[in-house]
Amino acid sequence: MTAESPDAHVVATDYLLGKLSPEQRRRAERHLAGCPQCSAAVEAVRELQDRHAQQVGGAIIDFLSHFLRGSTLLLAPPLRRLSSVVTPKARVEVEAPRPLLQPLRVLQPRVVQGVRRLFSRFGIVLGLTLAVLLLPAPEGLSPEAHRALAAFVFTSGILALEPVSLPIAALMVPVAVVALRLGETREAFEPFSRPVVFLILASLFLAEALHKHGLTRRLALLTIVGSGGGIRRLLMGLMALTAFLSMWVGSTATTAMLIPVALTIAKQVEDRSKAKRLLVLLALGIAYSASLGGMATIMGATANAVASGLLAEVQPWGFLDWMLYGLPSLLLMFPLTWWLLLWLIPSGVDSLDVEPARKRVDKLGKMSPPELQILFTIGAAAFLWVTGGFLEPLLSLPPTLLSAAMVAVISVAYLALRRVIDWEDVKGVSWGIFLIIGAGLSLGDALGRSGATEWFASLIRPLVTGLPFLVSLLALVLLSAIFTNLMNNTTIAAVFVPILITLAASDPSLRAIQLVLPVTLATTFGYSLPSASGRMALVAATGIVDSSEMLRHGLVVTLFSSVALALFFYGLFLLNWI
Repeated sequence: MTAESPDAHVVATDYLLGKLSPEQRRRAERHLAGCPQCSAAVEAVRELQDRHAQQVGGAIIDFLSHFLRGSTLLLAPPLRRLSSVVTPKARVEVEAPRPLLQPLRVLQPRVVQGVRRLFSRFGIVLGLTLAVLLLPAPEGLSPEAHRALAAFVFTSGILALEPVSLPIAALMVPVAVVALRLGETREAFEPFSRPVVFLILASLFLAEALHKHGLTRRLALLTIVGSGGGIRRLLMGLMALTAFLSMWVGSTATTAMLIPVALTIAKQVEDRSKAKRLLVLLALGIAYSASLGGMATIMGATANAVASGLLAEVQPWGFLDWMLYGLPSLLLMFPLTWWLLLWLIPSGVDSLDVEPARKRVDKLGKMSPPELQILFTIGAAAFLWVTGGFLEPLLSLPPTLLSAAMVAVISVAYLALRRVIDWEDVKGVSWGIFLIIGAGLSLGDALGRSGATEWFASLIRPLVTGLPFLVSLLALVLLSAIFTNLMNNTTIAAVFVPILITLAASDPSLRAIQLVLPVTLATTFGYSLPSASGRMALVAATGIVDSSEMLRHGLVVTLFSSVALALFFYGLFLLNWI
């Protein structure tokens, strides 16, 4: 609306942002009274502004989610699968104002452009690393450990700021290790070939087999039918299925396969507000239980893989050792999380009609031979993961033939020989996890070789030895849970686990697993931000849960879960079971 054109349509953004003069505003209001098109545009923009205003701290959360996103590239395959299921939100397109110096951009000298690039995210990472190197070494820190501290800062920065995609950022870690003279090329890349890396990779292949043949959807439909339609039982059933699958085939992949099921369930509710709350409840239940399922096994989370790899270097440690503590932790946290979700997100829906799900199950018919082969393979693999260490000497098999990584690879090979999966099926898995775990192990090795872990250990020793063990445990678990919302959990494990192992080695009253296991398992509780994990990023990308809801519910569940986990391990400590 301008003074020269009293009958022109109203520019909604100018009207709402106060850019019109008093006279122009009076004419605009007269025009709005008789123009439905302009009135609708103004209401749409006003609604958009109100929605953003209601998101307390939304700007900070959005900044953090972009600034610290850790799994964007890894989510590409599951996001592509969801794109055909999730309808994008309607948006009001508002033309962005042109920058003041836009016409001069082409005239800017190359020096200015070079400075801008220098101060990009990668420039920040390099600047922080250089600053650590130039600052005087702290007391008690050797020159090599000082360079390792710089490598730690570089790794944390490159994985948090993500100036390039996360897997490529992970590949820069061994480059930094060699450049800072913390090891030779062979030493820097050796962690990338450790068995635990291939264990995680093979679990992703198994997830592809489940997805390809629709076995996950069949199991989800059977869970819906078995619940009888009650929302409480339905939530528990979906969470139990998600947790069980996440124990073996990767939590993010499981979340991606079950979110469409939650969408289908919510569509049965006619009341849109109740349907929205029910969808939030089911989506967060699936995401949280996928994280919880990952607690039970080594392949359940990358942090578990890194911690297990480092523990195996200082003591006998394998798949069953982890499960002896991880599975009880899951069994404790699962009902607590289920109850907290029902308390935090009342859906207003008591029950649903399960007849549509029953009809789909009948339509699917009996399980196909590939589905039966997958169930048999995963069941046999789980059995060998638990009993492999006992069967090897009993059957006079070569040592480590039935180790967790070998069993996983053999399982994938068996499915390929049976034509259940082929190379085309597994090309789309999140191969970047392979690099991320390797980078975490490479950093952990560099910190250990240089003596930096001993220096870090001296800093936090008062927190562990100067306080009652329960207080120390609570502090470490809470710190781990909070940090995992802000940075990649692989980095947390790579840094903290060697430090905790060193602390335990210097204190005869402590064992490494008394500290390593609760701190590593606490990285499960990354519920508050999309950047916390691939699962939360996936839920955020679908638009089901907005940032303020994710933060509000996530903080409550994280706090209760952290306290419960610390008390559980303290009880094991008192009973001398750990």
